[in-house]
Amino acid sequence: MELTLSTVNVSKADFRWSTDLQFTHNKEAILELFNGKVDDIGNARFIGQPLSAYFDYKKIGIWQSNELDQATKYQRKVGEIKVEDINNDGKIDASDRTVLGSQVPDWSAGITNRFEYKGFDLSFFVFARVGSMFQSGFHSTFNTLAGRYNNLDINYWSLTNPSNDFPRPNQNQESPVYASTMTYFSGSFVKIRNINLGYNIPTKKITGLRVYTSIQQPFIFSEYRSKYKGIDNETDGTVNQDQTPSVRQITFGINAKF
Repeated sequence: MELTLSTVNVSKADFRWSTDLQFTHNKEAILELFNGKVDDIGNARFIGQPLSAYFDYKKIGIWQSNELDQATKYQRKVGEIKVEDINNDGKIDASDRTVLGSQVPDWSAGITNRFEYKGFDLSFFVFARVGSMFQSGFHSTFNTLAGRYNNLDINYWSLTNPSNDFPRPNQNQESPVYASTMTYFSGSFVKIRNINLGYNIPTKKITGLRVYTSIQQPFIFSEYRSKYKGIDNETDGTVNQDQTPSVRQITFGINAKF
C-alpha cells in the first residue's frame, strides 16, 4: 500500500509553505512450501513469515551475579549471554529458537516541507523506517571478545559494570556461547535526509543569482546507532565488515543565469 499526499499549507504574497507526504506499507509472507503449509526450519522458511525472517535464540540479557543459581541450572556462568527458555522446560535446546523478526519493515514514510519567504527558500526531507530487523556481520567479525583480535568498543559485562548488552570477555573461548544473538539489531530509524537553504539575490545585471547550501544526512536517529556509532542501519541485507558508515556532506554553491 502506497499513499502520497501533497498540500499547500500557506500561500500568501510573500510566504508559501507546501508539504509532500509519502507512506508505504508492505506485508510479505510465505503461504506454502514444497511440502505444503509446513515450516522448513533447516532453511529458515516459515509459514506466515517473510522470506527474510531471522530464526535464532532470543537474547534477554546477561546472567548477573545475583542469578548464579539460575544460571547454573541452565549450565551457564555469570557474565554469559542469557537466552529465553521459550517452552519453559528448564533447558535450552534447538526447540527454544524462535522467529526474532525480519528485514521487512512495518511501514516507511517520508515528508518534505518547502518554505519560501521573499527571496529565501528552505526545504528539508525526513525519512523513517519502522519495524525491521537486520543481522550485522560486522559484529560477527569484530566482536568475539576473546582477546585475540581487535574488538569493537562495546559495553561488555564485568563485576563492576553489570551490563545487559554484551557478555564478559573470555580468552579461553573463540567466541561467546550464543554469539549469534549479539548480531541482531533494530533496523528502525529516522533520518533527516537533506536540508537545503537558498537566497535569490536581487540584481538587474543578470537574469538570476542564487546562493545556497545543502546538507546531506545531517541527523540520524536509531537505537542501533546509539549502541554502536558506526555503520548505517539502512540496509536491505546483512551488514558486512566492508560497509562504510553513513556520510554527512555539506555543499555550498552559487547559481547564476545570464
